[in-house]
Amino acid sequence: MIRMSNLSFAYGEREVLKDFNLELSAGETVMITGPNGIGKSTILRLLAGVLIPQTGEIDHGYPQGTDPRLKTAFLPDSLSFYRSMTPLEAAKFHAGIFGTEPSSLELAKKAGVDVNRHICELSVGQRVLVQMAIILSTRPELILIDEVLHSVDPYLRDILFRELIEVMENSSPTVVMVNLNYHDIEHLADRVIFLGSDGIRLDESVDDLKAKTRRIISEEISPEYPVLLTENVMGKKHHIVYPFEMRSGEITDENLREMDLTEIMTAFMGGEYGVS
Repeated sequence: MIRMSNLSFAYGEREVLKDFNLELSAGETVMITGPNGIGKSTILRLLAGVLIPQTGEIDHGYPQGTDPRLKTAFLPDSLSFYRSMTPLEAAKFHAGIFGTEPSSLELAKKAGVDVNRHICELSVGQRVLVQMAIILSTRPELILIDEVLHSVDPYLRDILFRELIEVMENSSPTVVMVNLNYHDIEHLADRVIFLGSDGIRLDESVDDLKAKTRRIISEEISPEYPVLLTENVMGKKHHIVYPFEMRSGEITDENLREMDLTEIMTAFMGGEYGVS
């Protein structure tokens, strides 16, 4: 169990997190999402030990004296990873820090990456795969992935996810991903956390979230329904309701639609931006 307790963090005078609390269970896969600038990447950097909170504490659940950074794999959005080295040199250097064998870079080789070229000469997608191959080679117990997957083409993204799934099946690490592309990781995530301007607005398992959200197609809707978002689609009003509970006689089955994760998160995002 990882606990973030009463954390506060600011960049200069801009406060990003205040009295923030979050618990992560061992072996679960969590997606953190929300509007830009809300603090998603900051949470990953705090978990990775790249940033230190101004107040509060983070308990990774390890024995006293353990450096959690040695058990963490962090793929940031900056990709400033050993740019002047070749992948082979970076793998050897990284392994020396963590006391493990250098990555074989098979993940990168599958994508046709020349591991003797300097990392700065590789495409963004290739750099993502190189960095992923290296950080996963340390057998991490915590994997943190920031929003970089949008820069990887569908073929390379498929290779990356296959590798990640294999690691998850073999060693059951805790995985936390910041993501705005919900379709790609819907089948991976156990839990979704949506950050709003007032903190955590949603914290649900993916299955529960889908079960509790419905699209109601109706010109009028009772004010008792908690509507996230109302849209006009092909001349009809669509109301996204969460949490949904059927009220007898008001809505028929033909007016109800189940929703996938992308639709649900888009509705939450629209609600956060004040779209109606």
